[in-house]
Amino acid sequence: MLDNIFGFFKSSDKAQNDAKSEQNQANPLKITQNWYEERADKLIVQRNLLIILLIILLIFMIISTLVIAFVVKSKQFDPFVIQLDDTTGRASVVEPISSPVLTADESLTRYFIKKYINARETYNFVDFTTLARTTIRLLSTSNLFYGYLGYIRDKNNDPSLKYQENNTTYLVVKSWSKIASDKYIVRFSVNEATGNQTVYNKIAVVSYAYVPMQLTDSELDINPVGFQVNGYRVDDDNS
Repeated sequence: MLDNIFGFFKSSDKAQNDAKSEQNQANPLKITQNWYEERADKLIVQRNLLIILLIILLIFMIISTLVIAFVVKSKQFDPFVIQLDDTTGRASVVEPISSPVLTADESLTRYFIKKYINARETYNFVDFTTLARTTIRLLSTSNLFYGYLGYIRDKNNDPSLKYQENNTTYLVVKSWSKIASDKYIVRFSVNEATGNQTVYNKIAVVSYAYVPMQLTDSELDINPVGFQVNGYRVDDDNS
């Protein structure tokens, strides 16, 4: 009887030990499986956070681009001219005349300056050697006029050799800047009328004076007020 009872407890202990052994063997697999599941969950969370962050950055970039585009379009960029003093070498920014209201003297001066530049810088085979040349002579000093004649004697500078009767050019004034009581800076372009229709951007510094002149009636039709250009310099405008 006792042997049977002890045998029963022994068999029960053995069964419990076997069950614990099986559970211990199964736990590593379950632990490993749980670890992978937790790891996968963390990766999914990190991925979702990264996607949200990228979306926020993309929205921020779009907003920044729109703001910059708006600012650039609303901003007005005005050309400016830097003047170097001949004696001191000091540089200063020339402020253009902003007021649209001009005095009679200023309007007259601009008219004759434009007339002079047009005669000197543009080309029309109809009057290049006649009216245009006469206009330059009557609106400038002798030194400037003869300097112009010497300039166009160079084959590279003579528009009649370049265009002949195949093309003409015309003047477009872009801006005026009065830098002294008798001096203007003029930005303009010389435009080909046909062909490639090339545009040559120029900038000229023009000084002038009103002087007494003995002119014929036909010459007075061109220069009735004694306007005279006494300084002229033109360069390519790369601004």
